[in-house]
Amino acid sequence: MAVIELFNPLLDLFKQYWVAIIGLATLLYLLSNRYQKGLQKIPGPWIRSVSSIPRILSVYKSFSHEDDLRLHKKYGKIVRIAPNSLSISDPHEINTLYGISTKFYKSRFYDLASVHDEEGLVPDPFVLTNKELHSRMKRNAANAYSMNGLLQMESWIEPVTERLLQRLEERHVKTGQPCDLGKLLQLYAMDAVFSLTFGKDKDFMEHGDQHGMMRTLDLMTDYMAIFGQIPWIHKFLLGNKYGTRLLLGQDTSEEAIMKLAMSEVDAVREKDDDSGPCTFLRRLLLNQKSNPASLTDREIFTHSFGNIAAGSDTTAIALRSVMIHLLQYPDVQAKLHAEIQSANLQLPVSFVAANSLPYLNAVIKEAMRLHPSVGLMLARYVPQGGATICGQYIAQGTEVGINPWVLHRDPQVYPQPDIFRPERWLEAEKEHLSLMNKSFLTFGAGAHTCSGRQISLMEVTKVIPTLLLTYDFKLVEDGRDISFKNRWFTPQKGLKVFITKAKNEVSFR
Repeated sequence: MAVIELFNPLLDLFKQYWVAIIGLATLLYLLSNRYQKGLQKIPGPWIRSVSSIPRILSVYKSFSHEDDLRLHKKYGKIVRIAPNSLSISDPHEINTLYGISTKFYKSRFYDLASVHDEEGLVPDPFVLTNKELHSRMKRNAANAYSMNGLLQMESWIEPVTERLLQRLEERHVKTGQPCDLGKLLQLYAMDAVFSLTFGKDKDFMEHGDQHGMMRTLDLMTDYMAIFGQIPWIHKFLLGNKYGTRLLLGQDTSEEAIMKLAMSEVDAVREKDDDSGPCTFLRRLLLNQKSNPASLTDREIFTHSFGNIAAGSDTTAIALRSVMIHLLQYPDVQAKLHAEIQSANLQLPVSFVAANSLPYLNAVIKEAMRLHPSVGLMLARYVPQGGATICGQYIAQGTEVGINPWVLHRDPQVYPQPDIFRPERWLEAEKEHLSLMNKSFLTFGAGAHTCSGRQISLMEVTKVIPTLLLTYDFKLVEDGRDISFKNRWFTPQKGLKVFITKAKNEVSFR
């Protein structure tokens, strides 16, 4: 009773002044955000220093890359974009944040991309913060991702490319009907990486988004991008089974994708067929067979699943970007077409032959510079003891990162950065070219560079000259249907085209 009587005056006080008390508590919370870790000295909008809401809204509305560009133009190379988050746009800090020996580590943003099974967290280099496990996983799968290894798998892409051309011929060239090339390239990328990984594909080009795979991957990157700005909330949402049931209900599409990948792994293992060209999966199984301790079954699944989950999106984004820019810059297209014709390429175009064409490589790289597949910063935490970034001391635990979309438009690195100009990669002086290459973050940097980058580059380098040798393309309504959203990945929508046979058409041998 005495205790209750003691609190009665406090309850009466709260009832009388509850608005003022809540207001004061809110003010103190906002001020604690602003002045935490001494970050008030970092330039940026005041509202960004006290609340994460503006950042969340910017990501949700899918224009955070534009906001980041605007903020860096106004405030400089280091900007406070949220209470505990700093965006960096300085090529000289790439090694600081992402170098092989850096002590900076991935932020909790990546937790939202984690996948669990009955054994717990599935080990995935994309989300791993354990550097020893991360290095071991990448090292023991390196020969499957290497260019020499991929050249042995190249033939698995050929039948997929031939079906792409047949589809364009039958459904669009002969009928005169416009083609949603953007969507078709997404389906092609999924078929190609599926074939290279497992030795067969699911004919997505014919049947569309089977199992809701692409829809699910799209939703998961939306979730990661938005709620990754406040990663603590993940444990109350999809980070626990009750939140998953509440939000997803009976949606089992993610589980279906995982089961599909696992069934393909099991099928290849049971077949144990050494005939024919090697697939990505068979290469991993051979690695495991020669050294059982090198790769676990779960790690083999992760690498295979990762090819499908991430590889198809990044490749499709790159393919669409190349085609969009070529159709918007006819002079560049004409120059590239002349190079391809003079090379006397034959179908199917080999990667070695196509990769020897300097202007083609420059076109691909420039398209990926202007439209990188990732549009948010590659987030890291400052390690224990803090660090100096852009001349400022930053306390440990602060989230920092470089957004490829921002750095790729730094005029000091890429003069006239908004112009599609492939020649910049061929004309730059050696020292400046080195800076440009270092600042090219489409596939990340350092130890966390995307393992599958060579897969993506092989597909793009092969299919672009294949399309240009076979057909002529014209944008429908000057490409007014083209748009894109930035939710970590930056997938484009639209790209409707009319297709006719090329004047000097080359056919498959």
